Amino acid sequence: MTWITAALGPKGQITLPKRVREMLGMKEAGDLIGFVLDEETTSVRLTRMEVRPAGENYTEEELRKLKKLAKTPGGKKFATAEEFLQHIKKL
Repeated sequence: MTWITAALGPKGQITLPKRVREMLGMKEAGDLIGFVLDEETTSVRLTRMEVRPAGENYTEEELRKLKKLAKTPGGKKFATAEEFLQHIKKL
């Protein structure tokens, strides 16, 4: 296990250290990072996120909407899958 630190900037942002970006396979602006929160231990894990269809049932338009949602700053939470699907239909 390796420890790496990054300072929090004045706007609450950090720059991912090069070694972290390399480990996650982050190569370009717009690459998505997922945050896995464990409220019990107050720990956070990072993972690279990739938007791709689970099957071949998505149209190009639906896939475009999914990618747009994934890149929305600040993210969005949905209590149920139904709420998520309703949101996608509105895009």
